[in-house]
Amino acid sequence: MVLPPSLEVEVTRPVLVFLFGLVALSASTLAAERDSRHLVVVNGIGGEAFYRDLFHRWAVSFMELAEKHLNINPDQVFYLAEDPTRTPQRTTSQSRKEEIERILRLVAESSKPEDLIMLLLIGHGTARDNRILFNLPGPDMSASELSEWLDAFEGRRVIVINASSASGPFVPTVARPGRVVITATSSAAENQQPRFGGHFVTAFAAPVADRDKDGRVSLLEAFVYATGEVERDYERENRLRTEHALLDDDGDGIGTRTPGGEETDGRVAARIFMTPSDVNVSTNANVLALTVAARALVDRIELLKRRKQELSVLEYETKLESLLLQLALNRQAYRKGLP
Repeated sequence: MVLPPSLEVEVTRPVLVFLFGLVALSASTLAAERDSRHLVVVNGIGGEAFYRDLFHRWAVSFMELAEKHLNINPDQVFYLAEDPTRTPQRTTSQSRKEEIERILRLVAESSKPEDLIMLLLIGHGTARDNRILFNLPGPDMSASELSEWLDAFEGRRVIVINASSASGPFVPTVARPGRVVITATSSAAENQQPRFGGHFVTAFAAPVADRDKDGRVSLLEAFVYATGEVERDYERENRLRTEHALLDDDGDGIGTRTPGGEETDGRVAARIFMTPSDVNVSTNANVLALTVAARALVDRIELLKRRKQELSVLEYETKLESLLLQLALNRQAYRKGLP
């Protein structure tokens, strides 16, 4: 390219060295950020086939987002599945309690101070004899056991998302300074399967979740998006809401339903991003976002089918037609966006 005379400069050897240095610094910064984030996804017992499939879709969607959109090193993504044979190429091991402890210790040993560690629990939860449990193949995992294992991450930033039912009491048990704890429900009494987890996963690929339009979705923005979508779900179905998510990021063990105010939780979560800074890490982010959105639509269709007997024929067919149309438009946009 020929520059106008006013823009011509002498590219000397020192200038070239400086420019190459900037490029190398940028690349090394991105690599460092990429390697400073660790993700552990645990898929607990699904029970009936509907929930096994639902939890599997949530887990796979988030791992795809983590690797392709959030640019997390695949070597630092660990998946503990109820059934490892469903995705053997992705699965680290079965989601048994001793395996969760082993993987967390492995991540603690391999990570560095100031690294970011996210633990996502997808499944069912129960309360038994004042013990709050996350249901697993074999013995269940208690909140106190998890908190003890997380002590190995002192000096690191730890995020725990428990997307199970009856998960609220995990907050006072697991909360510590340096940890962000998010639960899908606010109490053990909210024991119906929550929808928060699916929307939380979708948030990181949803442009609307990026409230400040800085090109990245913070942990707080993902929480706000997910809780908003949950509320809209129940409003659309004209049902009483049976789940209220909590967020604690100041370590006091008192979760907040509406974080982000001056004197509430949310200030730490607002500064946490799973995406590297100042870098467009996905060459096909729109296609990936459409894939995740399509899975969310499939979830809504399946949930609607389960409620068929509760609805009139007209209401059921109208809702189903709307969802199928949205899915068809999504797939059309997906095909147009393919390279």
